[in-house]
Amino acid sequence: MPVMDGLESSRRIREFEQARQLSPCKIIALTGLSGTDVQQEAFASGVDVFLTRPVTLKSVVDTLEALGVR
Repeated sequence: MPVMDGLESSRRIREFEQARQLSPCKIIALTGLSGTDVQQEAFASGVDVFLTRPVTLKSVVDTLEALGVR
């Protein structure tokens, strides 16, 4: 991403929500990066779901349904 990466975006979204006392939105990370360290950093940044590419359409649909998104 040209301005900031997804983890920084997630942190800023969470800060914005907290500052305005908003309910947290669901943040899904879809990345080509893998590994425990990357996943832990994502969750620490406020990511709710971490998916590593390649993903199937079924796994994306299942994830969205599990989160209650239609």
